[in-house]
Amino acid sequence: MPVGAACAVSASTPGPGYVGDLALAALGIATAAVLWTAGRSKQSGWRGWRLFALAPLTPVVGLVAVTVAAPESPLEQVALRWLPTVPGYVLVVVATLTLVAPSRLRGGARPAVELALFLTACVLVVQVLVLGPDPGWSDLAPTGAVVLGAAVLVTSASMAAALLLLGVIESRRQPMALVLLAATALLAPGRALGTAATLSGEHAVGDVGRFLIGGGLVLLGAAVLVDPGPCPESGRRPRSGRSTQLRQVLPYLAMTVACFGAAAVSLTGHRISPVIAVGGSLCAVLAVLHRWLTARDEQRLGARLRHSEAYFRSLVAASSDAVLILDGDLRVTWSSPTLGTTLGGSAAVPAGADLLELVHPEDAVPVARALRSAAADAPPPGVLRLRLRHADGTWRHLEASTSDLRSDAVVGAVVLYCRDTTERVARERALEQVAFTDPVTGLPNRAGFESRLEGALAETGTTCRSLLLIELEGLDEVREDAGRDVVTAVLVEVGRRLRTTVRGCDAVSRVGGGAFALLAEGAPHAVDLLADRCLSVIEQPVDTVAGVFDLSAGIGVVDLAAAGSVAELMTRAELALRAAVAAGTGSAVRYRPALGSAAERRARLRDDLPGAWDRGELSVLFQPIVSLGEQRVTGVEALLRWQHPELGEVPPTEFVPIAERAGVIGELQRWALETAAAAVLPLPHSGTPVRLGVNISASHVAARTLVRDVAAVLQSTGLAPERLVLEVTEATLMSEGEHVAVDMEALRLMGVHVALDDFGTGRSSLAHLTRLSIDVLKLDHAFVLRVDRDPKARALCESVVAIAAALGLDVVAEGVETPAQLGALRAAGCGFAQGFLLARPMRAQDLVDVLDVGAGQLWPGLVGSR
Repeated sequence: MPVGAACAVSASTPGPGYVGDLALAALGIATAAVLWTAGRSKQSGWRGWRLFALAPLTPVVGLVAVTVAAPESPLEQVALRWLPTVPGYVLVVVATLTLVAPSRLRGGARPAVELALFLTACVLVVQVLVLGPDPGWSDLAPTGAVVLGAAVLVTSASMAAALLLLGVIESRRQPMALVLLAATALLAPGRALGTAATLSGEHAVGDVGRFLIGGGLVLLGAAVLVDPGPCPESGRRPRSGRSTQLRQVLPYLAMTVACFGAAAVSLTGHRISPVIAVGGSLCAVLAVLHRWLTARDEQRLGARLRHSEAYFRSLVAASSDAVLILDGDLRVTWSSPTLGTTLGGSAAVPAGADLLELVHPEDAVPVARALRSAAADAPPPGVLRLRLRHADGTWRHLEASTSDLRSDAVVGAVVLYCRDTTERVARERALEQVAFTDPVTGLPNRAGFESRLEGALAETGTTCRSLLLIELEGLDEVREDAGRDVVTAVLVEVGRRLRTTVRGCDAVSRVGGGAFALLAEGAPHAVDLLADRCLSVIEQPVDTVAGVFDLSAGIGVVDLAAAGSVAELMTRAELALRAAVAAGTGSAVRYRPALGSAAERRARLRDDLPGAWDRGELSVLFQPIVSLGEQRVTGVEALLRWQHPELGEVPPTEFVPIAERAGVIGELQRWALETAAAAVLPLPHSGTPVRLGVNISASHVAARTLVRDVAAVLQSTGLAPERLVLEVTEATLMSEGEHVAVDMEALRLMGVHVALDDFGTGRSSLAHLTRLSIDVLKLDHAFVLRVDRDPKARALCESVVAIAAALGLDVVAEGVETPAQLGALRAAGCGFAQGFLLARPMRAQDLVDVLDVGAGQLWPGLVGSR
């Protein structure tokens, strides 16, 4: 039935679809509750969903009004339904526009043109659904025209707002906008069909309209549920271009739908009304206007982009740092002119080239690892060092800071900010060369050699290597005879010989004054042969401008696998070298654990020696000195003993040198002097009191505290100075420094006697006896060892005794072990003797017993007096 004729139909009841209307009312209330509740959780934009929640309630108000008023005319029913519904559609339009940020609706006339185009297209489609293809607005009564016109306009406006929202909203919220558009697309024709059914009385059309309205309400409730909410940065440009592309398409899609609608009316044989014709034309005009506005905006945007790009390109070009942009595959997409200048040409880094093929082959793997690991969410590589080839074929060193923007959809690239560090690298290498090179021989110095050792230790599992530590012997003689310049020439020659002796893969370094080190590859037996060859070339005469000099050396050998660090390796090499020097000239000794044990023992003794006298670990023994004429004890020599609580008895020959190196020899000897003096003071005697002999270290003499220490001991103990004999070696008395002679003379003026100890060893000279301030001459054990069976030794002994007697010196023979030696010494005129034959070192109590028995008589029973 045509709508115009149906306007006169009246009805006295709400109609057969009343139950369906009640169901739609209940669904509208439920939808409003969902929109009100779920919209609150959307934080920003929740007010729009609250407005949407009010819109489904307005048709319910219309249904209540129809039910209460019970109008008889269908036109009155439509009027009562639409009067409260129209504000609901206005709320939908406002709520739809509220869901999008205001910044996205700006843009001059373009959004207004889009909205007008959408509204015009929707009006054309909706009016066909409401009026049908044939009737026009002139066929309707004034009241019906107003009601239907309002219905068409507000439903079209809601659809137009939904289309505009879909085009401008963020990409992440487009699914919500699509659901909302679908909801309005169902609600608008559903309301139109319901209105048409009420006016025409066609109940089937009314059922279809109710079905569409129900679907629209369900989709409206679903829209708020799928809405993820606005972006945290609402003004930020979306990373995806979907929103922009959809906004470009939607206006033309609306125009197409409007045109197809008009064409469909014509193709079905109906007359195209003036409204449809004008509306279709208006859509075409608006589409053209929209395209012109879009082109203008694109032109302005392109100009701004070109200006911005030119601005930033000029900034990059003016920068001293070169910029290199890479794509995800590490291919060059752009390089700044500065980089071309650095590499000697604008085409030095062509676009599209693989960076890994441009860098130095040694840098390809580190660069690939750094940049590709950064793409895998690994920590940023920081400063990246690489080399690029210059136009002249050389390699330029670059230092690049990396900015990985591959995760940014707009950029999608890796940006390298490069700085030329070629000159700095050259200076660093020159400084490193100076720091790690010996200026005399040109070989690596100790620092360079230890750096090489660190690298070798990291590869000990793959290669068998050994360290050879060489120490030259004889350089002191060269320095004394020819001077430092000749020593330099000798060192250069030795370094050259060693370098020509080893293989090309072996490293030679000078690590000290006369010390060289070799890092050699090969099995242990091959390394031992290399050590022998090194000794051989060193022992060959060295011809210099000052003459020919002979050198020798000792070599310590240690395997790199035997140590875990450079310090430990050098320590073991030093131990092996010391063992080689002790073994004799021209020896090479390989490190063995026993050497380490000896070093550990020395270190333990060095740590435990300070304070040992306070802990009661040290003691003093006394060895009698017998007068060969009187055959009785006239003196004793004090001998230190150390009973270590864990290591047992430690001989003086072991711990005295350690005390000298540890700097405690002065404290040790002061304690020994005081203890020995206190023990000797109460000894019994008949006639002349027993003298006390105490060994004095060269370090104690060099410390220049000997006179003060002796005076303090004599004062504290009360021992007479004449009873104290200080035993000093010839080397100590002949050492440089006037204070030695001054101190010895001061001691003699105090009444203390000075004895020349160990005469006959080293470079002892009879001529020195006339220049030394001494009172006693002590013949070393080695001097008297063969005096009983060697005529030359006996003659020499007789000569020394005679010279000493002429100089007024007492002579004491040390280390007498046989009666024959004792008889020979008596025959030579020696005055005193000590040794195991006469008595071993003993405690003070035992010495008291010796002196008490026979008034100190002490003589071996096999030797008779003459």
